[in-house]
Amino acid sequence: MDVERGIEAEELELEIAGFDVTCLVWDQDDVEAAVRSLALFPQFNNHFKDAFDLINTTTSFWLEEGSYAPCAESVTRTLYRLRDPISEHASYAEAGSLPSVIRRFLGVSHSAADSQLAATFALVMGTQAVETLANWLFDLELTTYGIDADLIEQLKHDSPRQYLALIEKERDRSSGNEIRAREEFATLLGEANQALLMASLYRQVEQMDVFKKGFNTSSLMHRILDDALSTKATRRGQEAGNGNRNPSSAIQTLAMDRRAKIKAAAEQIINGRKIEMRSLSDAELTNILSKRTGLGTKKTIREHLTALGLRPLK
Repeated sequence: MDVERGIEAEELELEIAGFDVTCLVWDQDDVEAAVRSLALFPQFNNHFKDAFDLINTTTSFWLEEGSYAPCAESVTRTLYRLRDPISEHASYAEAGSLPSVIRRFLGVSHSAADSQLAATFALVMGTQAVETLANWLFDLELTTYGIDADLIEQLKHDSPRQYLALIEKERDRSSGNEIRAREEFATLLGEANQALLMASLYRQVEQMDVFKKGFNTSSLMHRILDDALSTKATRRGQEAGNGNRNPSSAIQTLAMDRRAKIKAAAEQIINGRKIEMRSLSDAELTNILSKRTGLGTKKTIREHLTALGLRPLK
């Protein structure tokens, strides 16, 4: 199935921190500038640095004599559009077969190297990671502007500290969104790193002397990938840990502690009702929890319950 030509003319429909992205390869500098302009960027500098370092590495796979290959833009656009079905097909395929899966969508005879296809998928995942974290931060500012746009704009320029305090207040009020953004960022960046590892391995094989006597490309590729990808779960765990390591503020620490308390209390109530064979609605569970000290407002509790998979009740 060759769908690249049909997708090439379509818009990317991707916005990161208020910037409309038209090309994953060419627009990275503008995306990074938009992200750096976010009020809370300094607190997440290391997260974004990891993501942008990965993205820069992935785009380097398309460099040919100092410029990007002609098909780089169309391939990245196509893979971004088809990221979900590609991910689904790849999840059922054997380890190391990502380029083959991608070729089912681009066409098996596509001129791109396997390493470029794997790197491009890593680029897509890395960009999604940036999008998730950056747009959560951007939405905090948009919500703050909803109070009074003119007043907030003036405050932003005349009193940056007060402006930042308002954003932190909104961050605390909607802490469930932060939890989800951090977790999704860690997952996506972990998948991106896995795809980039695969791209690097394919590149090594592509650069080997395939005419050497006794050389078996397929056999070597499978052996290398089996060894490298056997640590997939461990590497993902490390990435997830990195995504939430060193909380950037007391607010984040409080949010995670609150989430654990809400989980324990909610499960106790739910299990108690099951034993008593009494029904329990979402609203009733939220009301009960809101009356307990230290668990936050009803909205905060609902967000945590949703993130924990305890809402809606089944």
